[in-house]
Amino acid sequence: MLKKGDRLASGEIECLAQGKSVFGTLVSLRYIPAKRLKFAVSASKKVFKTAVERNRARRRVYGVLDMERLRSAEPAFVMFMPKKEALTAPAERLSAEVHSLLSRVL
Repeated sequence: MLKKGDRLASGEIECLAQGKSVFGTLVSLRYIPAKRLKFAVSASKKVFKTAVERNRARRRVYGVLDMERLRSAEPAFVMFMPKKEALTAPAERLSAEVHSLLSRVL
């Protein structure tokens, strides 16, 4: 889990409506340039039917982001939206996709 200061607040998430989107096979993301690098993970009820699946998807992405935030230098607000395949994909593949998406936008 990320520290509270590294996570987006609800008001900051609303700003992402004007942001740009990037799509991957396991994860999609929305981002806007900002003064500080902050992340959020949103697992939809439409994609993940149970709370257990939503929490597991969020934890997997947050685990990857904990390592990735140290590599990223460009400040932005970034929200990740995992897809159903993110639950069963190997951790290395998920990490590689998150890294490639972040390198494309930051």
